[in-house]
Amino acid sequence: MRRHMGWTWRRSTTVASKLPADWESQGHDMAYRIVALVKTYDIPEELVINSDQIALHIRPSTDQTYDDKGVKDVKSLGKDDKRQITCTVSLIASGDLLPFQLIFQGKTTVVVPKDSRAVAARAKGWHLTMSSNHWSNQQTMREFVDQVIVLWHGKQCEELGRASSSQHYIWNIDCWKVHISEEFKGWLKENHPLLHLVFVPANCKLQVIDVVLQRPFKHRFRT
Repeated sequence: MRRHMGWTWRRSTTVASKLPADWESQGHDMAYRIVALVKTYDIPEELVINSDQIALHIRPSTDQTYDDKGVKDVKSLGKDDKRQITCTVSLIASGDLLPFQLIFQGKTTVVVPKDSRAVAARAKGWHLTMSSNHWSNQQTMREFVDQVIVLWHGKQCEELGRASSSQHYIWNIDCWKVHISEEFKGWLKENHPLLHLVFVPANCKLQVIDVVLQRPFKHRFRT
């Protein structure tokens, strides 16, 4: 390959996102909001959550291939395979993980696994659900709050010796259209007034969970 065709092993490329000019200022504002909430409502680190959704390919493929030396745009077969499920992962500021939410694609609940592995996952607190395109939507987000975050909040309050009926907590999530919608924010305010949303600024590469969890998680899943 190298000697006769001039090829070398390269990583395929994607379109690069541009950082906003004020990304550092936006990052500071996010941190200040979290600090202000922590101080105002006496919120311990065990009650600060950072969540994100990860697209998991059902048929994982490598992101490396052979191509001409020196080329900047590298294409690879299989990268356009869209068969995926969505996994919602959450990291607590104290270092613990919340149970996962897995969103399968389909029109009925038949697509949601019910085998022994699914039973074992649910026993650990995982939430398995579905949507028409496997993307997170209003319904799956509400299910995640009710069946994962709220249950975790109650358990943490019990361990900390605090009353779950009055203990505030923080949820740090990105600016996905469902998250920032008035419909979802209004539902949270009405049903879970102790849960405070703090949004990660868009395109600022400030999503902590991307670095500390998503990279090793995706690598292990692909492996």
